[in-house]
Amino acid sequence: MSIEFGYVNARVRGMSSRLLGSDAYASALAAEDIRAFQTVFAQTPYAAAYEEAGARTKNALRAVDDALAEDFHATTRRMLEFADGAPRAMIAALLRRYDLEDLKTVARAHHAGRRPDDLGEALTGAGDLRPAALEALVAAADLPAAAQALAITKHPLAGPFAKAARRYVEDRSLLAFEVALDQAYFASLLDEAFGSDRPESFRAHVRREIDAANVRTALKVHGRDVDVGSLFVPGGREIGRDAFERLAAEGLSAAGELGSRTFAALAEAEDLASAERAIREALDTAALRAARREPVGIAVVVRYLRAKEAEAAKLRLLARGAYYQLPRESLEKELGRA
Repeated sequence: MSIEFGYVNARVRGMSSRLLGSDAYASALAAEDIRAFQTVFAQTPYAAAYEEAGARTKNALRAVDDALAEDFHATTRRMLEFADGAPRAMIAALLRRYDLEDLKTVARAHHAGRRPDDLGEALTGAGDLRPAALEALVAAADLPAAAQALAITKHPLAGPFAKAARRYVEDRSLLAFEVALDQAYFASLLDEAFGSDRPESFRAHVRREIDAANVRTALKVHGRDVDVGSLFVPGGREIGRDAFERLAAEGLSAAGELGSRTFAALAEAEDLASAERAIREALDTAALRAARREPVGIAVVVRYLRAKEAEAAKLRLLARGAYYQLPRESLEKELGRA
């Protein structure tokens, strides 16, 4: 398996060299308005995608969002093109997480009554589903209608989405909808991880992602009258059902007693925002350690994808800061959280 990943990771390291450095962020941060930001953005590897996006829309922020989404999608498709065999199957399974997040965005848009053109930065565009297709799902009459449209694509999450949509019509619970998609996605990811000749590093990554999903859900439902047990996603390593239910019942006050090494920093979190930062930093640290430990394994891909996500999030933040001319001090603070 490590031999198969040798070529893949060599290509991924080449792609990593195109990630933005501190100078690019400093220039974007110094932009006094959106025009100055556009000048900086046009000098980055996103230039071609930005030029194409700008030809489609006069909305400056939408052009940035579209360019980032198109570039991310092109990047993930390129990864699939130069990978084959087991590495390609594992990468494809990981990339479906972006479809998972985008389908949750569709559900949130229906729940909140948002229009397709309001989504903007909410869509990743890194999976199989393109932003235009997702916007069509948002434009559907309701979630069951969106499910019918998704079924045409034969996407692996189409069935779970339709089932969750039917339940949503009855209980109007967005949380239950999202967790149902989580459970379906992670069940398929576990099947992939525990298939024949899949490396332990891939299995460890999948189980760590499940732990993170459970921590997020538990903190989200703290103080709410919900059936906590039905929201647990099985398959993690450090966060079992008992720890999940305790975190849901007691909130962050129970974080120090989780017994989790990966998410130990949660004990220092003061609110949900700082807890989310702690979770992201824990996953980043785990990916970095795994990549160093196994330089010819899946962890190199995982680390790159996380870095690419963070880059897009920071650029979206900086674009909005320039557009709304937010104080530099507040942007610097938010940049550290992105």
